[in-house]
Amino acid sequence: MPAQLSHRETRALFIAFADEDLPADKAGEVRSHLDGCGECQRGWQSYSATVQRLKAAPRHAAPPALATQVMTRVKRQRRSGLRGLTLMHAHYRLPVEILVPVLLAAAVAAYLIMAGV
Repeated sequence: MPAQLSHRETRALFIAFADEDLPADKAGEVRSHLDGCGECQRGWQSYSATVQRLKAAPRHAAPPALATQVMTRVKRQRRSGLRGLTLMHAHYRLPVEILVPVLLAAAVAAYLIMAGV
């Protein structure tokens, strides 16, 4: 007799179950759990209703220039490398007056923890 799936395992398989990507034995275990668990059954009904609404929603094509714009930004990011990170950091820089005491307190706390005090 196969082991029963837990609630967490069953919910983790909802995506594959909805896409019918589970092997037959695993899909049977999910169905068996859903038949005996009202909580997971309600979760599955809600999840599958959401999936059905999304599948029924009209699809729109992305603008033709979108792929070009995305790839241009990706290439620019790759070229900038660490410089890009440095520039990003400049926007979120903390004043030294705040940073030094925080780092000092963290170092003292780490020392106290390691010393067992």
